[in-house]
Parts: sequence; structure tokens; C-alpha cells
Amino acid sequence: MKKGFIVAIDGPVAAGKGTIAPVLSEKLNGSYLYTGAMYRCLALLCIEKKIDVKNKEEVKNLLKEIGIRLNGKKVFLNGKDVSERIKERDVARAVPFVALIPEVREEMVNRQRKTAGEMIEDGQAVAPEVYDVGRSLRSGPLIVAEGRDVGTTIFPNAELKVFLTASLEIRAKRRLKQLHEAGFTGLSLNKILKDVKRRDEQDSERKIDPLPSDPKALGYFVIDNSGLSEEATLNAIINEIKKRDLINDNS
Repeated sequence: MKKGFIVAIDGPVAAGKGTIAPVLSEKLNGSYLYTGAMYRCLALLCIEKKIDVKNKEEVKNLLKEIGIRLNGKKVFLNGKDVSERIKERDVARAVPFVALIPEVREEMVNRQRKTAGEMIEDGQAVAPEVYDVGRSLRSGPLIVAEGRDVGTTIFPNAELKVFLTASLEIRAKRRLKQLHEAGFTGLSLNKILKDVKRRDEQDSERKIDPLPSDPKALGYFVIDNSGLSEEATLNAIINEIKKRDLINDNS
């Protein structure tokens, strides 16, 4: 294996990013970076402080007091473990609104790059500009970074950019299963279908860092995992990593 590289995993809601990315990082002995957690933490803080997520000025003011720490699958908001809380529906509904604010995105991208730098340098953050040009990781560990703009804005020169997708119905079924497992009952597939479709529209139509309409043109390795198991999806990514000579065949 080369000394360090980034695998950036992007895609629409419920395409499997949150399932595949941490498992991939474990298989390759890498670090897992969930970039979307930062937006979810801000959305949760708005909810807790009863701030309207459509009030841009009040949301921006929260940036001064929000502390976010990512440790693998664990997410901490101002010192409190919110790993499960940020997955809930009220947070999911609020996220697109805070993510639309340019100042929020700028701040979060800087924090995400800084977090990656700390992973690489063992506490010594690398300047964000390094990731704009993209080749700092040769002396650091593997990072599997997951998020909706991770391969276009945060790490545009990642050694491998993966775009996971699946049909709307498959993604809605996955999302419904996630919610049921989290203890939410009484939800219909039709309702979740509408929620997922709305999220797709919000992500695709936003002016800042929209979801790519043609990810292949942006250098993504695209996987439609509608009919694939988790293992098959992981194998497809690992095989692509090997094809690019980023790890050895016996890794």
C-alpha cells in the first residue's frame, strides 16, 4: 500500500455512503471522516436552541459557539456524544437549510480539511490549501471521506472519487429500514419516497456545491448498487483501488 491517499465517497441520500465508508476504512486500516456530520451538528444545535434554520444570520452566529469533534463513527457536539441523535428525522429535514448558507459551507469545509490534516499529521493540522492541489497524503494514512461534496469541493483531487447511487425506490426502502431500526414506527414507504425525492431535488438544485448530475465527467467511479449487496459494493471499490495501484493485490 502506498503511504497515504484519500478515497472520497459521494452520492445522494440513502445510497449507502454511511454504510460503506466506515467498513471500507476498517478493511483498509484507514481513518473514517464523515463530513456531513458537521452540518448535522449545526442543524441539531439550531433545534436545541429553537433557532429557525431559515434565519441565516442566527444560524451563522452559532458558528462562533459550536464545537464539533469526529472520532470514527462517533460525533461530539460541544463535548456531547450526538452520534445517534444527528441521524433523526428532524435533524435530516433541517440540514439542507443550514447547508445552503455560503458562510456555513466555507466554515465547514475548512473544518473538514483541518480534521483530515489532524488525522494525517497526528495532531498537526495541514493547511487547507494543500488539499486544493491535492497531493499531500503520500506521507500520511488512508482516509475514507464521506459526504455530498467531498469529491467536488473538499478533496477534489482525491486519488479515488466514488459516487454511490441507487434507484429512488431502493433508497427509500433503505431509509425506511434505517428509521425502523432507530425506533421510528408508523412511517409509510410513500412518505419516505417523498422525503428522499425532496432531498434529491434540494441537493441537485442548490446553487452552492450541488449534487453532480454527471459524476463520471468529474472523475468519479460510479457504482449503482441498487442490486448489489454491501459486500459486492465494497469489493467493487477495493478492486478499483487495486486497479489504480493504490494498494497491493495482497492488501
